[in-house]
Amino acid sequence: MFKKLRFIISLCFCLLFIQVLSAHAFTYPDRVFFHKPQVKVKKAKYVILLIGDGMGYWHVDALRRYLNVSKTNMESLRYFGYMTTFMRNSTGEGGLSGEYWDDPNELGSYDPALGGRTPWEIQPVPAYVDEGATDSAAAGSALASGHKTVKYALNVVPKPEGYPADEPFTVKYYPTIVDFAEAKGMATGVVTSVPFSHATPAAFIAKTQYRKNYGEIARQMIFSNLDVIMGAGHPYYDDNGNLREEPNFYYWSRNKGPYIDDEDGEALYEKVVNGVRGRVFVDKKEDFEDLADGDGLFHGGPMPRRVFGLAQVANTLQASRNIDDGDPSDDWKVGGQAFITNVPSLETMTRAALEVLEQDEDGFFVMIEGGAIDWASHANNMTRMLEEIIDFDNAVKAVIDWVNDPNNGSNWDNTLVVVVADHETGHLQPLNVTGDEVIKEQCWGLNCEGWHHHTNSLVPIYAQGVCARALKAKYDGDIKDNTQIFKVMYQAIERGCYELRIPE
Repeated sequence: MFKKLRFIISLCFCLLFIQVLSAHAFTYPDRVFFHKPQVKVKKAKYVILLIGDGMGYWHVDALRRYLNVSKTNMESLRYFGYMTTFMRNSTGEGGLSGEYWDDPNELGSYDPALGGRTPWEIQPVPAYVDEGATDSAAAGSALASGHKTVKYALNVVPKPEGYPADEPFTVKYYPTIVDFAEAKGMATGVVTSVPFSHATPAAFIAKTQYRKNYGEIARQMIFSNLDVIMGAGHPYYDDNGNLREEPNFYYWSRNKGPYIDDEDGEALYEKVVNGVRGRVFVDKKEDFEDLADGDGLFHGGPMPRRVFGLAQVANTLQASRNIDDGDPSDDWKVGGQAFITNVPSLETMTRAALEVLEQDEDGFFVMIEGGAIDWASHANNMTRMLEEIIDFDNAVKAVIDWVNDPNNGSNWDNTLVVVVADHETGHLQPLNVTGDEVIKEQCWGLNCEGWHHHTNSLVPIYAQGVCARALKAKYDGDIKDNTQIFKVMYQAIERGCYELRIPE
């Protein structure tokens, strides 16, 4: 009887203690231990993918050292990881003879024991990564569609016997993240510092068997539902931003694939200038700046909802320039050679694109490419590479500022930002200097003999926002693949991600 009474008394004390704790938690809400955790699904209304073409881990390290800062803008994003970039049939050089279709079901690979479990594990970067490198078309397709494809091809579905280049064939294609975003009513756009019809921007909308079918790619992009297209490739201007004597429609008309006739590039250009698909055509620097200034107006009137922005330059915004400024002694420095004054920066184009796209109530997807990082790295030109990656990192800052702006509806609970490379270019080696010494001590390739091509190195991932945690490297050797970038973006748009949060 006594034991039973003691049990009842103990039980009453326990119940009373629980009540006191509950009341305590209610009275002192900062004691979150007593609050019930909440599980919330967050979906992305805005997805922004930034691609540093050719930007390896040591490129970002060189940028940080050159600027002599603790973190670059891209490194300030919450999550960091790294990924493989290999493609299908990655051993052949390819061409129009048909080799690039050979063995399309043979996947490339990356061996961490030979290349490193992290981008920095093996120094100097080993010769192993010289084998099996992707190209931007296959790499861009993997990022855009989540599927590996073959060299030079844009979103092509492989088949065991391949697609011979010397006879007619029917090609099947993968849908891209742009297709899925548009199906949900989202606005879409692509922005690049190289020709708008080049491989990486093309990968997000175009479907064709060869990346140099520029006429076909231009046609597909122009007649697509893209709300924003911005880049270089102006037929009336040269690499220094000067008017040509005769226009060059190479990026608008030339096709190299079999059974595809060259487009009439001039006719396509005229359609763009005249607002085909409802896009307002801009090519003057001040027009880009007016779009980007954030006042919600364009030339004093309403902002256009669709834009085709074509910078007044041929191949790249700045990387291909060769301007005689009268003082060649400092041309080796960043900005030592005069910049072209009549073209916008990638940062300005990024701000302009965001201002246009944010008008869509259903949100948007946009891909922003620092394409000429790759061009400068092919040349093993550290000065030009730093100029390009600085502009790209400033574009990343523009995106971060946009997400943090309280006036446009975006925040880190409804936005996904991912910064990646499609591959590494140049086999850049680590440096232990800062400032201008980074340029003077540049070292490309083993023993600094210079490598001018793509490599199979791991490349960095920087991400923040909805579903971004999935891209984090949780331990050394937690290597992602480039196809996972698409999967995370798709997940963020379609289903969202669970987030466990203890209320404050």
